[in-house]
Amino acid sequence: MKTRILLYTGKGGVGKTSIAASTASIISSQGKKTLVISTDPAHSLGDAFGEEIGSRPKKMAENLYAQEISVNEAINTHWGELKGYLTGLFQSQGLDPVSAEEIATLPGFDEAAQLLYLLDYYKKGEYNNIIIDSAPTGESLKLLSFPEAMTWYMDKIFPVGRLAAKLVRPVMNTIGPMPMPDDDVFKSVERLYSSLKEIRDILTNQDISTIRLVMNPDRMSFSETKRAYTYLLLYGYPVDSIFINKIYEENTGAFFKAWRNSQEEIIKGVSESFSEIKIFKIPLLKSEPIGYNNLILMGKSIYGDIPPDTIFKKETSIEFYKVDDRYFIKFKLPFADKKDLKIYNKGGELIIELGNWKRVLYLPTIYADKNPIGAEFINGFLNIEMR
Repeated sequence: MKTRILLYTGKGGVGKTSIAASTASIISSQGKKTLVISTDPAHSLGDAFGEEIGSRPKKMAENLYAQEISVNEAINTHWGELKGYLTGLFQSQGLDPVSAEEIATLPGFDEAAQLLYLLDYYKKGEYNNIIIDSAPTGESLKLLSFPEAMTWYMDKIFPVGRLAAKLVRPVMNTIGPMPMPDDDVFKSVERLYSSLKEIRDILTNQDISTIRLVMNPDRMSFSETKRAYTYLLLYGYPVDSIFINKIYEENTGAFFKAWRNSQEEIIKGVSESFSEIKIFKIPLLKSEPIGYNNLILMGKSIYGDIPPDTIFKKETSIEFYKVDDRYFIKFKLPFADKKDLKIYNKGGELIIELGNWKRVLYLPTIYADKNPIGAEFINGFLNIEMR
């Protein structure tokens, strides 16, 4: 069974959970087996359906299943050996068992745990569609950037750490209480690395996965949407649509006229800034769409006759090309500011820092010995010359 993955993210409070749940509901009503997953630590998917949802897929209606991921359960399931070693290590240094177990969950483990659930479901091929109600934008970017950060760690640090452990373990076992990681721990890390490489390949495959941005027609939400779009393109993730939610309609009366005028200005700006992307405009509903039937109605009002799992846009965000004897790398980064940009080659890796986000791009062999000598933005594309 071919599985399609749709991930919805946006600033907190913009209504992405309702849109994700309504999307899953309308798809399932069309006869496609669908799973909607919440990866937001503050789960609200159950609130959208009006019933409790657990950490395992629960049948909500015909062809529709929902899950609110338990991070602790996922960590214990997928790499118990690594957490067990870290817990023992911290206890050996004097921490009490509860504190040791708490801090044994290293930064990034929770993001990785959520991705491993997604990988399991994709490989089993049980669902036609997997809909992800993601965390607010910043957390979603952490989730999506983790596989690449793990790649750097595995290539640069992990082999040294494994060799050191192999050499030191016999000595430490005889002279001190500090436990050294055994082969099971390293194998656990290697499995995690292999799985994260797989899931990145899946999430960057435009024939499989799509990221969709949800916003409200206000300036803060618009600005965050532009930043999110830029960072997602930096990491090579496909974005095919934007959902503008909670739009005041004309029938809201004179009291909201100023709000409507402000929203119209923002909507115009979105249309101009994202002219190549599908834009959905969703009016402010009179009541919350709680429950399967109400979510179906919301889904119909959003998509009309358009299948929600349609791929609305494909694009290549990174391109390597040559002009005469000059080598270039071209990134689509439409809202990036050059003053926030740093670019350098470090041992065959192109490091791109944009604001608080950094991408390590492994260069093709022909580029590996070349350094960036210039960069300029042209029509929303960053062109880097390498020499």
